[in-house]
Amino acid sequence: MIRLTLLICSLLAVAMPALAQTPTVEDLLAKNLESRGGAERLRAITTRRVAGTVTVQVQMPPGAPQSAEPAPQTLQMPMQVLAKRPNLMLQEMKMQDRRVVTAFDGQQAWAINPMIGPSAQLLQGVQADLIRDQAQFDGPLAYAKQRGDKMEILGKEAIEGSPAWKLAITHGDKITTVYLDEKTTLERKVSASVNQGGTQLLVESLISDYQPVDGIMVPRKVQTLVGGQTQATVSIEKIEFNVPIEDTEFKMPAAQ
Repeated sequence: MIRLTLLICSLLAVAMPALAQTPTVEDLLAKNLESRGGAERLRAITTRRVAGTVTVQVQMPPGAPQSAEPAPQTLQMPMQVLAKRPNLMLQEMKMQDRRVVTAFDGQQAWAINPMIGPSAQLLQGVQADLIRDQAQFDGPLAYAKQRGDKMEILGKEAIEGSPAWKLAITHGDKITTVYLDEKTTLERKVSASVNQGGTQLLVESLISDYQPVDGIMVPRKVQTLVGGQTQATVSIEKIEFNVPIEDTEFKMPAAQ
């Protein structure tokens, strides 16, 4: 019995440090908030303007001439994102002289796609849900907590060589996993499965190159992968906070 007791105590002694190293969800959220710049400084931000470049992978049309070892075809477009508290957002890219826009005006999501036509179109279903979630000014973690989503820690995983905590967020039948860097607790990756025409696609965003702007840590690079393949890379060149932005900037324009 004494030997059994000693064995149990030894096992507990080994296990307890490992258990103690796993933070609670509240601990992670609090540390993430502090690492980003602190609650007071973040609450003081009411608008955000981001400028940068989007590099997208271009699929060559059937019949196009190709070399024996074709290099990846890419297209670079200037990008601007306007955001206003609590959930107004407009993202615009320039494809030559044409605008590509996705936006949320606080009530509905809309887009301008020059491949379809010059007029703005209302978005529905999964597309609208994605844009609405993206428009939440304080990000997915604050939005999940506000909605009362279920959140749980699923251990750790290496993201680009650095260990990160896996935080699963469940909202209805959708699960989004946010990976928080073990040292900084800043977001390093966000992943979720999206239903596209009856097919489940894994959409991942790799987030890196954090730099301070007015005391707020912001990423300078976001790489989006679909099904494990890079689709777009955003390089952020300038971020401005609390610049004047009218609500009308986010309204869907009338049909042309």
